[in-house]
Amino acid sequence: MSQVNVIVIHVRAKQAAEYEKLFVERQLPRWRDYHRRGKFISARFFRSQFGSDERKSVVKYVIVVEVPSMAEHHEHDSDPDFQEFDRLADAFQPEGPLVFGGDLIHSVG
Repeated sequence: MSQVNVIVIHVRAKQAAEYEKLFVERQLPRWRDYHRRGKFISARFFRSQFGSDERKSVVKYVIVVEVPSMAEHHEHDSDPDFQEFDRLADAFQPEGPLVFGGDLIHSVG
């Protein structure tokens, strides 16, 4: 049974472009590698344009990753390159992320 993980990252609006650049340079290539090797079933990253938190000072980025199991989740999170990206990304965040994950129950598409 696959696992789906959802993370909402809060980034200062004035630093959004810098965060996106960091993501493209440091995280996106890793995502492509993990997908190519079957470690990620899918991975999505988007800038929220609406929602229950409408603060203009903080941009919300939503990350949704489906992995085959908790083993691949742990492999990614313990990857030293990811840990370095995460450390760098923390500098853009005025507050901690929201993190959710669990076994997939239903999926379409």
